[in-house]
Amino acid sequence: MKGTSARCWMVLAVLALLFGATARVAADDVPSFKSRGDNEKEFVTEVGTVIVRAARTAPSKIKLQEYGFEEVKDRKDRKVLKITMTWEGAVSKKITSTIVVKIDTSSEKEWQVLSIDYKDDNKVSPFKPNFAKIRDLIKKFNR
Repeated sequence: MKGTSARCWMVLAVLALLFGATARVAADDVPSFKSRGDNEKEFVTEVGTVIVRAARTAPSKIKLQEYGFEEVKDRKDRKVLKITMTWEGAVSKKITSTIVVKIDTSSEKEWQVLSIDYKDDNKVSPFKPNFAKIRDLIKKFNR
């Protein structure tokens, strides 16, 4: 009995370590708006891809179609990043996602994401986008 119990605890400990490592790797895959780097298109592609993956269960062939930064009228130190991504679902083909990231740019080097708006034209899936996961990305983008 004692040997079986000890083995169970060891298996649980190993699984906890594996899942913990997976969670850390996933958090590291989220780009930070505080360290955007010099390649704007590559950064925006990563941001859009992460948002689509958070919103939907199994998107594949995710591609950046277009993006642009816009100043917010009558709001100093605010920008809006508009992103259009295309992707394929398990059943659906060529879905378009429209993403709007609202950003505080008061610190030139350390932008802060304020909110993320997400829409897509997926009419096949019975499920709505996962807005809770999208909201959770804000903290990760601001790390």
